[in-house]
Formats: sequence, C-alpha cells, structure tokens
Amino acid sequence: MRGPAHAMFTRLTSVATSPNERLVEYMEQMPSAIASFDTLPLRAFAFACTGSSYLAGDKAEEAMTDRLIQRHGIPVVTATQAIRRELEGRGATRIAMLAPYPDELCKAAIAYWERLGFHIVTYERIDVGADTRRIYQLTDLDVAAALSNFDDGGADLILLSGTGMPSIAALKHSTTPMLSSNLCLATDVLRRARLWPPGEAADIHRLCQVDG
Repeated sequence: MRGPAHAMFTRLTSVATSPNERLVEYMEQMPSAIASFDTLPLRAFAFACTGSSYLAGDKAEEAMTDRLIQRHGIPVVTATQAIRRELEGRGATRIAMLAPYPDELCKAAIAYWERLGFHIVTYERIDVGADTRRIYQLTDLDVAAALSNFDDGGADLILLSGTGMPSIAALKHSTTPMLSSNLCLATDVLRRARLWPPGEAADIHRLCQVDG
C-alpha cells in the first residue's frame, strides 16, 4: 500500500418526507457532492448509500458513475458496485442478506441483485420503522442479536447491506464468510486509488490497519 490516505466527507441531504424519495434524491445529488470538494484533488469518490442504488437500479447507477468518471477523471464508485465486484471476485452467487430496511426497500434490494445474476437465498430485516434515517441509531448489539438467530440457508456468504448499519464488530468476530456495504466500498475505493493491492480481497482486519 502507498499512503498516507486521507478520507474527506460530504453529506447528502434532502427535505423529502418519503424515505424512498429522499434516497432517490441522494443519487441525483452525486454531481453536486463531488463538486462540493471544489479544487481539493481527489484520488477517488465513494458514494455510501446502498438504498439509493437499489431504488435507482443498476443501469441508472452505472450511467451516473460513468458520466462523473468522464467529467472528473477520477474513479467514482457506489457501495453496490463495490459489493458486486467483491462478490464476483469471490465467485459468490448465493447470498444471504441482513438489512435494516423497510420491506419495500428490501424487495428493491433483492430485485437489484437478482437482475445482476445473484440469488438471495434468504434475507432478514432489522426493523427500524418506516424512516430509514433510524438506521443510524442501530448498535453493534442490535446487529449481533439479529445475526445470532440468522439462518444463512446454505448461502456462499452473508451480506450486511446498509452503509448506516454498524458492521465492524460483526465482521471481526464472524466465523462464517461475511461482507458489508462499508467493507466492500472502503476496500474498492482504496483499490481504485491504488492504496490496496489490486488482486487482494476485502478484509476487515487489514482494512483497520490502513493509515488515514
């Protein structure tokens, strides 16, 4: 790895009262999100909102990132694109999904992965109510409790989908193959910024050792 790497953040906002409308607006705000960094030189840009991609669909998502890559000349990657590359790299096609989404968003997530050739063999929701912003109130204990009773149905791995859901503790202590939105996104954006070995899979223990 080369470094040091410094992570800079900008926040996506929306006044929409509907969670789905809000998530769609987040995707539409990607151009202004990158522009908000002004003259700061970026090695790559990561979009951390899986729900937006599930609702927009992979075609609209890809069109958006392609436009931004051409405009800014840097890698632009979404969490779901990063997950997809990690799944493909591992040869994983049968996925068990744990997600803190309302039922409608869970169905959109399943449809997203099924269109791309993956099979969601089972899934479980962590109920946060209708407002997806309550995801940020979840704790490691909430995730651990959900996983303790989770039957993966013989899947290749468990996917913790949702960038707002805490996942580091679960990943560190898991004895079964497990990925999260944030692990995949962080690894992929580092890889594209040439700060992670190109052929090396995502690994939470190594990721936590990355400086910056």
